[in-house]
Amino acid sequence: MTPNAPARLAGISFVAAPVLLIAYGSVRLLAEGSKEPGAAWTAGHLAFLLGVLLFGAVCTGVNRMATADAGPVRRRLAKAGLVAGLLGAAAAATQALIDLYVGFRAADKPEMRELFGRVQDVPGVMPAVYTVGPLFLYLGMIILLATLKGRTAVRAQALFVLGTAANAIDLDLLPLGGLCYLLAFAPLGRRAPATDALPARPA
Repeated sequence: MTPNAPARLAGISFVAAPVLLIAYGSVRLLAEGSKEPGAAWTAGHLAFLLGVLLFGAVCTGVNRMATADAGPVRRRLAKAGLVAGLLGAAAAATQALIDLYVGFRAADKPEMRELFGRVQDVPGVMPAVYTVGPLFLYLGMIILLATLKGRTAVRAQALFVLGTAANAIDLDLLPLGGLCYLLAFAPLGRRAPATDALPARPA
């Protein structure tokens, strides 16, 4: 049987996405030059970009788990969470791409601030990419986790909310937030392959 590549990616992402967020937060907090153009800035934001893309895969994985044996109401709720989560992941990925572009173009921190100002002055960019858009990832994930059953799902939702609160309080707490996400999603990731491997019913 041909392996289900999207399902396998989703299963891996339950661990990889939080680990990449921990890596980004650690580089940002500890690496010299992480807040100005250079290798640390690029490495950190590459980890951030890959992490948020994989969080999109986490959304699809949780959606599969939630809808495997769900009724119509829970299916609609999970679908709404999936759409919100993917929109948020796209917004956060766009933010990471802008950060990488500015880091490559700018020669120093003052020029970086100038380039960011130009980009963020474009109408709609701030709410879509920075202040509102990325929040849909967290909203969508909370909705998706709420559609799961069992004590593991309740624990995952509590840890996800705790990690999100830590990130909102201070970006220096990103490693802590990422650790909370890892503790939330790793147990779910062990459940995901069994759910995704169910054979399709014949038409």
